[in-house]
Amino acid sequence: MPALLGSAGVVLLVAAAVLVVGREPAVTAHPVGVVPAGTVAPGPGAPPWLRPGGAVPVRLDLPGRGTGAPVVPVGTGPDGALVVPEPPQTVGWWAPGALAGSGTGTVVVAGHVDSRVAGIGILAVLPELAVGEPVVLTGDDGRAVRYRVVARREFAKAVLPADTFARTGPPRLVLVTCGGRFDPDTRSYEDNIVVYAEPA
Repeated sequence: MPALLGSAGVVLLVAAAVLVVGREPAVTAHPVGVVPAGTVAPGPGAPPWLRPGGAVPVRLDLPGRGTGAPVVPVGTGPDGALVVPEPPQTVGWWAPGALAGSGTGTVVVAGHVDSRVAGIGILAVLPELAVGEPVVLTGDDGRAVRYRVVARREFAKAVLPADTFARTGPPRLVLVTCGGRFDPDTRSYEDNIVVYAEPA
């Protein structure tokens, strides 16, 4: 899966080696939608689930796909790479980023697309998610924070946009997994598939 290098000099997403034996090339995603940029952060009249404090996400659900996964906090390793949970059925929340339901900043959730040992990951559906599909993060306070997909992009790992890890600005959710061509020599995918969602 990925590794991250973000705007505040924090992290750049590079790939951890994952390999499904016998699996040929690529996981690709055609671009759809408009990547959210400059909407105004919600003020005092914002819904109660979207407030400045937010909550640590503990579960991710994709209701339209009938699937979900536990979420665990993750950081970065000594090399600056995002540490992603090994089981592809668990995803990692980038803990230095925004909290679920926070009024500002990007909530980053990342996971492996697949694994030689554990099979297909929950985020393997990212190339198929359509604009308008719901995504739900449940916080450690029990709140269900609802988002809707607004865009999907595929980036070479070296050119993942720095603002992917924005800690300020409008609230949004970014889901990241590996994609593109699988390189059997390095045992990693060449790209990142990124889905953007906004509070619903």
